[in-house]
Amino acid sequence: MLAEGRLIAISPYFNDAVVSCGSLLAGRPDSTVLTVFSGMPLGAGQLSDRDRRSGFKDGRQAVLVRHAQSDRALALLGVQGVQMDLLDEQYLDVGEEGRLTGALAAALSTLRPRIILMPLGLFHSAHVRVCDAALTIRGLFRRVSWVAYEEASDRGRPGAVQERLAFLLHQHIVATPIRLAEGDADGARQRAAAAHASLAGAEGSGYGSPFEDEQMERYWRLSWKRDRFR
Repeated sequence: MLAEGRLIAISPYFNDAVVSCGSLLAGRPDSTVLTVFSGMPLGAGQLSDRDRRSGFKDGRQAVLVRHAQSDRALALLGVQGVQMDLLDEQYLDVGEEGRLTGALAAALSTLRPRIILMPLGLFHSAHVRVCDAALTIRGLFRRVSWVAYEEASDRGRPGAVQERLAFLLHQHIVATPIRLAEGDADGARQRAAAAHASLAGAEGSGYGSPFEDEQMERYWRLSWKRDRFR
């Protein structure tokens, strides 16, 4: 079980925490979803393949719609949302990366979490970057419980979970499975996931859409080996 107190769920994109952790979030009204890559593209007319597949005319329209869908999804779960407003890599020019770690540390410090829920970083580059950034700043939040969630869009990839757990162990991080989600909240998760309709056709993973994933949410409690010897 998780401790009482404010839970902050780090969501790389608008839909990640909702489709991967919706049942847990619906049962924790003290939760806040912190969306990392939610910034508005500056240039007019930018159109990525992902946005085109979702039927948008440009990146600004895509982000505006996803903001609105996120607000509705979080309202259905009964939790709050905070935006970091960093640009997704599809809207960045070369050389503009690099703000993620510091910005994430600042956002979490402001929110004062008791529990940090973060992506496991299974496949997508944005998920891996956010996971790695969270692990980097962990020393600033030593009195916080750290839990990783399996991203619904990627956990079906053969070997993805096992490879990531092995990577964490190599970094002296032990991941212990923990069951958290309540079954009676599944309906809220499904309704909230459906609110992110514009992302459903843009995954292109070949391993199934997270909007059709009925598997139990899966979580891993993280602990650091070095802490045991202090």
